[in-house]
Amino acid sequence: MIFSTATYGQQSLDIFGLTSNSSNNSFRLNGFESGTDNYNGSKDWEFSIALSGINSKNISGNISAVSFSKRLNRHYIYARYTPGFVQQFLFNSGVSLVQQNNVNVETVLKTQLDHKEIFGLGYSYKFSDNLNAGFSVRYFNQQFSEEQPDPYFTDTLNYITYKTEVTKNNYWRGDIGFTYSLNNNFDISVSSINLLTFNESTPNETANKYSMKKERGFSTKFDFRFNDRMNLTAVYENSNSFLFGGNISNYMFGGITTYGIEVFHDKYQEPFIAGIAPSINFSTELFSVTLSAVKYLENRQNPHTVMDLAGNGLHNILNNKFSFDRLTLGINVALSFLPKQSVKFIDVDLREEIYPTLEDYYLNNPFAVARVANITDKTISVKPSSFINEINSEIVYSPSVNIPAYDTIKIPFYTVINSDKPKINRREIAQANFYLSTNGDNSEDRLQKPILVNDMNSWDGNVHNLKYFVKKDLEFANQYSKTILQENENKNDPKKYKVDLMNRVKTLFDNFVKNMNYVADPRSSVEIVQFPNETIKLKGGDCDDLSVCFAAVLEGIGIQTAFVDYKNPDGVSHVNLLFNTGLTPEYMDILTNNDQKIVVRKNLEGKDELWIPLETTSLTNFETAWSVAAEKFNKDAVDNLGLAKGSVVIVDIF
Repeated sequence: MIFSTATYGQQSLDIFGLTSNSSNNSFRLNGFESGTDNYNGSKDWEFSIALSGINSKNISGNISAVSFSKRLNRHYIYARYTPGFVQQFLFNSGVSLVQQNNVNVETVLKTQLDHKEIFGLGYSYKFSDNLNAGFSVRYFNQQFSEEQPDPYFTDTLNYITYKTEVTKNNYWRGDIGFTYSLNNNFDISVSSINLLTFNESTPNETANKYSMKKERGFSTKFDFRFNDRMNLTAVYENSNSFLFGGNISNYMFGGITTYGIEVFHDKYQEPFIAGIAPSINFSTELFSVTLSAVKYLENRQNPHTVMDLAGNGLHNILNNKFSFDRLTLGINVALSFLPKQSVKFIDVDLREEIYPTLEDYYLNNPFAVARVANITDKTISVKPSSFINEINSEIVYSPSVNIPAYDTIKIPFYTVINSDKPKINRREIAQANFYLSTNGDNSEDRLQKPILVNDMNSWDGNVHNLKYFVKKDLEFANQYSKTILQENENKNDPKKYKVDLMNRVKTLFDNFVKNMNYVADPRSSVEIVQFPNETIKLKGGDCDDLSVCFAAVLEGIGIQTAFVDYKNPDGVSHVNLLFNTGLTPEYMDILTNNDQKIVVRKNLEGKDELWIPLETTSLTNFETAWSVAAEKFNKDAVDNLGLAKGSVVIVDIF
C-alpha cells in the first residue's frame, strides 16, 4: 500500500467506491483520489476500464477511465487515461452596443469552461511489509471559450457576427505520500495535496477567475481491519473535510463479494454530510467487477449562477457542488504471465529469540517453524527463505521440502548471522520476513513477524552456548596467553610440576586471577556474558565471564577445555572449568597423589585422559582453584550422582 494524491475531502471520495480490502486486494479498486491503495497485491499486469453515467437533466454516459498497472517485485507502476474526468460550464452574458446614431443593438454571448484531467502516472515502492511510499503526476487541461461580438454596420444594414476567444491554462500536478502498517490490523497513510503544480502558460484574468484551485495541504487516512472480511476507513484533510465508511466481504459463486458504503463531508458543499457512496464488488482470480454510485443529499438539479462558480471556485473535477449523481461500472482484468500460486503460509511459530553471538547455533537449530499448505493437486518442492535486516546481509535459504497435494506440513527456518554487520549494542524488535517459492527466486507467499534481536553480550542461559563467546575472541586470547608465557618463561618451577602443560596453565592462571575481581551481572531480563577481551579490560566478571575468559586463554594455545554446568533447581546455575592434561591414567602420580582431584574422561578414540577442574572465581592461585573445584565436583557430580541424574553436565567447548 503506498500513496497517491487526494485533494480535499470531496476528492478523497473515489468514484470506484470503498470495496478494497485484504480479501480482494489482488486488484486495484481505486484511483489516485482515494490515496492509499496505490500499491496492491496485483501479481503482474492489470487492465481496467470504468464506465460512468451522470444523472443530470440529460442523462449521459461515457468511458471515465482506462488504466494499466504493472508490478515488478517491490515496484508498482500505474498509468491511466481519463476521457470522462470532465467538468463543463456554459453560461450566457448580455451585451449592449451603442451606435453613433444612438441605436442600441443587443446580443447574448456564451462562455464555456472546460476542465479535464487527461492522464495520470503513479509509481510506488514497497520498502518492507510495513512501509510503502511513492509519487503521482497528473496532467490537467483547462480551456475557456468566450464569444466576442464583431459588429458590422452600414447605412442600410446592421448586424453582429461572433468570434470566439480561447484561453488555455493547462497544468501539471505532483504529489507524494506513504502508508505505514502499525500492525496486522491498522494502517495509516499520509498524502500531500497539490505539493507541486506547474502551469504551462501564464494565466490571464479569465484563467485566474475560473481555473482549478490549487491550495497546498495534506490528507491522512486510517484503515482498521477487524479481519480479512471487514474493514473501516476514515480520511481527514486539513481543510476540515472528512470521509468515513467501511466494507464487508463474503465468499459466494466461486469468488468474493464485497459491500461498501461511505459518507463524506466537504467544506465546499451542502449539507454537512454532502452525500453517500454505496458500492459492491465481485472478484475472482481473473477479474473484478465494481458497481459504485455517488448520491448527493442536496438537490443538484437547481441552477447555479456564475457568481457561485466565481465566488467558490472549483477544487475537484469529478466531485464538487456542481456535480450530479453518478453511477460507475468498473471492470478489472488480471493479465498475469506469472505462475499461479501453489503454496501459502498458514502461520509461523518463532522458536527462538536471536542471540547474535551464537552464530553457528542457528545453522542447526531453527529459529522459526512455519505451517505451510500446498494448495494444488500435485506434490510440489518448496524452497523456504528468510531475511532479518539487523543480522542478515542477504536472504537466507533453508533446505527445500516436498509437500504432497493439498497437504499442510511444518517447515523449519534457519538463519546465518553476518559477522560483518555492525555490532548490535542493544536489544531491539526486528522484523523477520519469511518467503516461500517453488520456481526460482520469486516468492509465491510471504509473511512478516516481529522478533527480538538481543545485543552481542546477551546469552540464552544454556551453558552449551557459552562456547560461542569463547570462539569469538580466540585471536585475542592467543596473544594474551603468549605474552604472559613469554614474560614468565624463567619463573616456572620444573620441580613443582614435571609436565610442561601444567606449568603453562599454572603460570597463566596465577597471572590471570591476580588482576581479577568477582563482579556479579547487573539485574536484567536477560543473561549477560562478557567477551574475553572485555573481561581482561574490565578486570572482573562473574563465574560465566571468568570461565569463558580463561577457557579462551587455554584454547588459544591449544589446550582442550570443557565447562562443568552445575544446574540449580532455583534456576541460578554455576559454571566451572575443566582442562585436558593429555595424560593417560598411568601418569596420574606426576600430577597428584590424590585421585579425587582428577576427572577421568574418554577422548574421541575411546581412551581415558586426565582432566583437571578449576574454580575460576577462586581468585587466589592455581592450587586453591584446583582444590576448590575438585571438592565441588566430587560432592555434586560423583557423591550426589549429579552426572547420572543430569544435574551436572560437562560441555566440551570444541
